[in-house]
Amino acid sequence: MRSSAGNREYKNGLTRVLYIAGWGRSGSTILDNVLGQVEGFFSTGELRSIWDRGLIENWLCSCGAAFRDCEVWKSVFTEAFGGFEGVDVRRMLAIRDRYDRPWNTFFPRRLRSSELAEYRAALTRLYAAIAAVSGAKVIVDSSKTPAYCRILQDCAGIEVDVVHLLRDSRAVAFSWQRKRLWGNNEGGYMSRFAPAVSSLIWDGRQVASEALGRGAPGRYLRLRYEDFVAAPQDALTRILALTGGGSALPAFCGDRKVALRPVHGISGNPSRFARGAVDLRPDEEWRSAMKWTDRLIVTAMTAPLLMRYRYPLTTRTSAAG
Repeated sequence: MRSSAGNREYKNGLTRVLYIAGWGRSGSTILDNVLGQVEGFFSTGELRSIWDRGLIENWLCSCGAAFRDCEVWKSVFTEAFGGFEGVDVRRMLAIRDRYDRPWNTFFPRRLRSSELAEYRAALTRLYAAIAAVSGAKVIVDSSKTPAYCRILQDCAGIEVDVVHLLRDSRAVAFSWQRKRLWGNNEGGYMSRFAPAVSSLIWDGRQVASEALGRGAPGRYLRLRYEDFVAAPQDALTRILALTGGGSALPAFCGDRKVALRPVHGISGNPSRFARGAVDLRPDEEWRSAMKWTDRLIVTAMTAPLLMRYRYPLTTRTSAAG
C-alpha cells in the first residue's frame, strides 16, 4: 500500500467511487473482487457496514485478518480520523440507519439535515483516506443499497459512478433460501427470505437503482450477472469505460478464469475470501432444484421487470444472452 504522504492530492480533489447497486445474491461480491484486481482500483466490499461489522463487531477483512488488526484499515482510520477511536462510531451507525432507507432514493429532499452533513463529511474523509493509503484511482464499493448511494452522490468530495447489477429474480429468490454461513470470525448464518419477500425487495431495488441512473445518466451502467459471467472481459471493459478507462483488465486464464489476489473487503458473500484462479460460471442450480410453486410466485411478482431486462418468463432455456 502507498503511504498517505505520497497521495495528498486526494485531500483537495474528488475521490472517485464505483458503486455496485442492486439486491443481494446477484454476484456483487465476485464483481467487487474482480474489479479489485484492476490496476488503480481498490475493493472495499460493503463499505456501508464498516461501522458495525468492521469497527464494532470486528469481522474478518477479506485479507483474512480481523478488521481492527488489518494494517490497511489501521492506516486508513489513522489517515481519516487519527485512529479507530477518532470517530463516533455509534453516531455514524445511528445516522446511517436513520437515512439509508429505501424511500429516500426517491425523495432526496429527505436527505438534507445537519446530522447527515456530519455523516457525509465523515464519509468524504473515509473514502479519501482509502484512496490516499491505497494509491487507488477508483474505490469499489458493493454496498448495494440505492439510498446509501444517494447519500454518497451528495458528498461534496466524492464522485460516484454506478453499476446497477441485477440477476434473474428466480435465481436470486432461490439463493436467498439457502442456509449459508457468513464466513466471518463470529460465525452465524446469513439472512434468509421467503420467495415473495425476495421478489418484493428485488422489484424495489431494481426500480431504485434505475432512479440513480436517471439522476446521473452519464455515470450509470446496467449489467446483468448472467452477461458478466458469460463474457467477463467484455463486461469489465464496459465498466472501465464508465470510469474513464485507462486501466488494463486483470489477469485472465482463458475467457472466464481470473486470478484473484487478496482484497480488503468489509462484509459481503463468503466468496470475498476467494484466492487464486476462479472460474466465473453461472450458478444455475435453481433451474432444476427450485420448487415450481416458488418459481411461479416469483415470476408472477417480477414479470414486468423480467421482461424489461430481457429474461424469459419460462425458464427451460438459459437466461443469458
